[in-house]
Amino acid sequence: EADPLRATACARVRDAADAVLDDPPVERVQIGRRLLDKSRRCLGRVMHLAFAHRLTGEAKYLDRARKEMLAAAGFSDWNPSHFLDVAEMTAALAIGYDWLHASLDADARAAIKTAILEKGLKPSLKVRGGWTTGTNNWNQVCHGGSILGALALLEDEPDLAAQIVVRALDGLPHAMAEYRPDGAYPEGPGYWGYGTSYNVVLIAALESALVTDFGLAGAEGFLKTADYYVHVTGPTGLYFNYSDCGTGSGVSPAQFWFAARRKDPMLLWHEARKLEALLA
Repeated sequence: EADPLRATACARVRDAADAVLDDPPVERVQIGRRLLDKSRRCLGRVMHLAFAHRLTGEAKYLDRARKEMLAAAGFSDWNPSHFLDVAEMTAALAIGYDWLHASLDADARAAIKTAILEKGLKPSLKVRGGWTTGTNNWNQVCHGGSILGALALLEDEPDLAAQIVVRALDGLPHAMAEYRPDGAYPEGPGYWGYGTSYNVVLIAALESALVTDFGLAGAEGFLKTADYYVHVTGPTGLYFNYSDCGTGSGVSPAQFWFAARRKDPMLLWHEARKLEALLA
């Protein structure tokens, strides 16, 4: 309440939650080979609704988040042939399951837990090679979503959770090696935002649940990559858009994590102004 920017941000989260209260929940409508837009829609809705419930205690946000998660849990699958779709849907239900666990009824908890297990985690274990040891953003996103799902079910599925964590600790460094030596990202700043955000979420989740990130944040070049992101954005706010990257840049949640981790507010040189513009 003492910080006008944070107070406005909290108000806008609640506005976003209010805006979807009367919308129908997500449906399994695939576009080409992708279900990714539905996974991201579910993730955005669940995060806003669950946060608003935790912030206010109001039942309307809990009820709407429950409805959204149960709709996604009822899908025939989360499209494992394009595994980003599975990863982001797993993240959506894992966050909702974790943040709302104490308030959800037993039937909802059981349905959501089963969906995370059967449609998220178990399909991930069938993957051989590919994103599990790849060097691009798929590695970071898919391991990140899987880690969230595994840690959400840790109490009930400890052996499976351990298997998912060990796999990530083995596979994620293949992608994190791309930040060597000084933090530059080969896919450009656009995909930096995607891959690095999930990398940060993965690290933060491990630290929250297991009290360690097993040294991941100390990987060569990783903490330096925040400087790269500052300098690859021009004074107009546009990216130096090399590789597979557009010109636009929105607010980077990952950069706030880096600024806090390094205790370096300079890293928010662009982000504070972009956040103010977004909230306005």
